[in-house]
Amino acid sequence: MEQQMPGLRVILRPDGFYPQALHWQGRTLRVLYVERVQTAGVERRYRVRTPKGSYELSLHIGTDVWQIHRSPGWLDRARSHLAALPRYPLPLVRRRTHPALKAEALCLPQTAEGGSHAKWLALVRQ
Repeated sequence: MEQQMPGLRVILRPDGFYPQALHWQGRTLRVLYVERVQTAGVERRYRVRTPKGSYELSLHIGTDVWQIHRSPGWLDRARSHLAALPRYPLPLVRRRTHPALKAEALCLPQTAEGGSHAKWLALVRQ
């Protein structure tokens, strides 16, 4: 299943041989590592692992055209998601399950006359 993708752009590492990131469908995916490299004639195929799963890319050396031959399916994406989960999660009482609440400013009632008076009596020993 070959997919000719006109919107595919591959960013290479400084050595100019291995892909570092790929920009496809409006997203930039970082390449975690290269699983396999194959060379067949004027075509070089890379199987790369990204946070979303494995992609199989090919580079036609004569024209410098990149193609995607295989993108991750739903099962591969699910495996990648499970692999990214923490190995030892926090206990339920220590997890942040809700976004931080915004602190609201206290609205103190304005008194019409007089100043602020103490409501409680404090005994200070000297």
